[in-house]
Amino acid sequence: MSINTMTLDMIGVPRMRPYTVKKLQHSKFLGASISQSLCINLMENYRRKISITCTLLLNRCYGAFAVQGTGRPTMEDTYSVAVDSGGSGASFFGVFDGHGGTAVAEMLKTSLWPIYKNKLSEPDLIKATTAAYLEADQLALAQPKGLFGALRERGLGGSQCGATAATVVLQPVQASQQILVAANVGDARVVLSRGGQAIQLTFDHKPDVEEERKRIEAKNPFPKKPLVVNIEGTWRVGGLLALSRAFGDAYLKNWSDGRVDGAEGGYGLIAEPDVTVETITSDDDFVVLATDGLWEKIENQEVIDICLSTGLKKSLEDVAKELVKVAQNRGTTDDISVIVVRLSKATKIEPTEKY
Repeated sequence: MSINTMTLDMIGVPRMRPYTVKKLQHSKFLGASISQSLCINLMENYRRKISITCTLLLNRCYGAFAVQGTGRPTMEDTYSVAVDSGGSGASFFGVFDGHGGTAVAEMLKTSLWPIYKNKLSEPDLIKATTAAYLEADQLALAQPKGLFGALRERGLGGSQCGATAATVVLQPVQASQQILVAANVGDARVVLSRGGQAIQLTFDHKPDVEEERKRIEAKNPFPKKPLVVNIEGTWRVGGLLALSRAFGDAYLKNWSDGRVDGAEGGYGLIAEPDVTVETITSDDDFVVLATDGLWEKIENQEVIDICLSTGLKKSLEDVAKELVKVAQNRGTTDDISVIVVRLSKATKIEPTEKY
């Protein structure tokens, strides 16, 4: 949806007169200092109103809900929604599923988008997305600073603290066209509804996937001692983690500290995302992002069917809540975060002003 006078009136934002700034800047009857001050104040006010407008529009086209799993001591899931009203006009949606603590998931919530949006000017969005994810992972793996940091284990929140993520960026490329960039690390997932049919845009990174096991074992210096083992029917990296890709988890990541002849080690866990770039079409209805607590109980197509049937009668937040309710009724005890984004033409965010 373009931000224009009609849009501002519709959502209750007072009309603005950006042309006033131009008139003040060229006025011969105002002192330079007064003119400059007024121009700055008016422009800041205009920018602020545009930001508010973007936020209000964003709130109209998505719904999110997160719930703590039953019997779990802490809530380790979280999500993030943001709009860049200062340049690209891009919208960001992300769900994050922590394990071994909340530190890495919370870091991704606050830090991934600021890193990501600075790379959106790059022509290759797949490379830009990958670079953003890997940079965020370096934050998760950072050694705490100072004397006490030297005595602590590597990694934000501890060496066994990590998180999965699934993100969507909607970026306008023309007046009536948007690009959708979906990415994930771990088993959080993004599913698109195109003409009512579910299309999974991400890849579940689990060690029970043969392709992922082969990737990990290909760099194993001791093939007779596998890095991925089956524990009571579940494949686990290092015999511990049932994920083949994740942020954080320093104890399973490559290391090189020079203490053993510069040798490198690790268990093949990486934070390199799978990335899909799609051009939004008139057939695209919704895109759903959720952590694995949802997908373990509801198939992709059923999720889309629920969105299409419920979304016509209720708010998108209610749609997200309905999805969680269905998963809980089927016995999930996991934390769940869900974001449902409507992609119909009437609710697209396409800011026309850039600052």
